[in-house]
Amino acid sequence: MPKQRIAAHYHLLFLTGLAVILLLTAASPSPADGLPPFDSNSISIPPRPDYSQADSWLALPESSNRFAVDIFWVYPTVLHNDRDWLMDIASQEQQAAAAATLYKQAAVFSCQANLYAPYYRQMNMAALTLGAKQKRELISYGLADVWDAFRYYLKHFNHGRPFILAGHSQGSNIIVDLAVRHWGSTGAESRLVAAYAIGWSITKDNIAANPNIRICKSSRQTQCFIDYNTMAAGRQDAAPTRIPGAIVVNPLSWTTDDSFVPASKNMGATFAEKDRSETRAHFTSAQIVNSGLVVDPIDLSIMNDSHSFPKGVYHVDDYALFFENLRTNAAQRIQEMLVKRSCPDVSGKK
Repeated sequence: MPKQRIAAHYHLLFLTGLAVILLLTAASPSPADGLPPFDSNSISIPPRPDYSQADSWLALPESSNRFAVDIFWVYPTVLHNDRDWLMDIASQEQQAAAAATLYKQAAVFSCQANLYAPYYRQMNMAALTLGAKQKRELISYGLADVWDAFRYYLKHFNHGRPFILAGHSQGSNIIVDLAVRHWGSTGAESRLVAAYAIGWSITKDNIAANPNIRICKSSRQTQCFIDYNTMAAGRQDAAPTRIPGAIVVNPLSWTTDDSFVPASKNMGATFAEKDRSETRAHFTSAQIVNSGLVVDPIDLSIMNDSHSFPKGVYHVDDYALFFENLRTNAAQRIQEMLVKRSCPDVSGKK
């Protein structure tokens, strides 16, 4: 597909996705209460990160030689205050909130790969109550930052190693939007172990706009993308990050098949805090239904409370519910990639 057509299609998809979010969140209490009124002419814009400086990174490995594979992590929305429309990466409060995602979510990958995680000027959760044009303006800062960081990572840090792309929520939104715009032009596509764009939606229209994006359909497939959003049965339309037409990957089967997968396949849900974690095996079943991943947790009391999402939408626990399955799957895909690189004739797969 010509680049001009991809860009035009991307713009349309971006507007559509934002419009869907606005529609689904319009009936909820506004999280923007207390924030100054949004005015694009007077909004405070934090300085752009300089990724040649270590303080623009949430995480950099002490040594890039520890693992044969990297992970590039894009953290979810952590900006919920009533002061800032955009995250100031120098804010210690926001730095701490971003750091919490490393042990709650990125730990799935970080004990298997060299961890790189850029700070970026993400938009406040309250932006979901704004109009499409205003949201597009706000998220553009995060998109530009993460794209700058990824290019810097490829040029200065990666050194030809395979890598995982991973994020959640707004982080996954950014990964998908950048992939629609750029995937196929980076020169690094063949080194992608997998992209875990969890807590966001990859739609058929996204793939039509950029066919270089491929959805994972087996547990060991590489160079492909994974997405899902969790909710209780019948709550698909209440989930603001689930977009109709999404192609969902079930983390209990690693296929896009809509068959019911029992909780016996759940290796463990892990709910982590800074100084402790709890893992419960066989915590939930999973089934792809109507562009969502329907789950049935056995114990809602240990799950994370979230007042930002409707009842029955388990967005905050998208990683936690399948933590051990995600960890094991990352190891499988890493092994597959390393075999391909060392013994391409033996693997014979792409």
